[in-house]
Amino acid sequence: MDAAAQRTQPTVEPLTEEDAAAWARFVTIERARTYEGLVHDDFLERHLATLDAQAQEIRAELASGVGRLAVAWHEGAIVGAASSTASPMAWETGLGFEPVPVDRALDTLYVAPAWHGTGLADRLLARVLDDEPTMLWLIAGNERARRFYERRGFALWGEEVSTGPTWNHVPMRRMLRGGPTAARG
Repeated sequence: MDAAAQRTQPTVEPLTEEDAAAWARFVTIERARTYEGLVHDDFLERHLATLDAQAQEIRAELASGVGRLAVAWHEGAIVGAASSTASPMAWETGLGFEPVPVDRALDTLYVAPAWHGTGLADRLLARVLDDEPTMLWLIAGNERARRFYERRGFALWGEEVSTGPTWNHVPMRRMLRGGPTAARG
């Protein structure tokens, strides 16, 4: 049994406005760790510099009632984070992406490496998603995530597109669950 399985399990709860900054910091660090080698070397530094703005956006999402955000805590530290929101997301519309035939988007799911494979990601997903049709963006090369989502009913959908300069133009593609599941493109 690995060390994570021997410990007490993290608590998973809805995110509060008071914890928005800590949540944003955890997600920023885990995102940079996950995509290290794919994104620019200064990706973490640039995103840490925007934590205040990120926290404000999170608070606005919570206040709107549209976003569903969850946090996993273990011994006073965040060890997981997830969020879903309305689809399409504003940035998708702004970039002119083809609409997806679903109303919900999973836009964040990160678990600290020590908690991979413990079921924590499923507990976070249960907090932010119902059985409704849902989409997400998958960064090319993240095969662990692709397999995880496929086991949970998601299938590739649409064309591969560029993430743009912020993400070093890494290709990304949508996955859908509960909508038209046939891979397109």
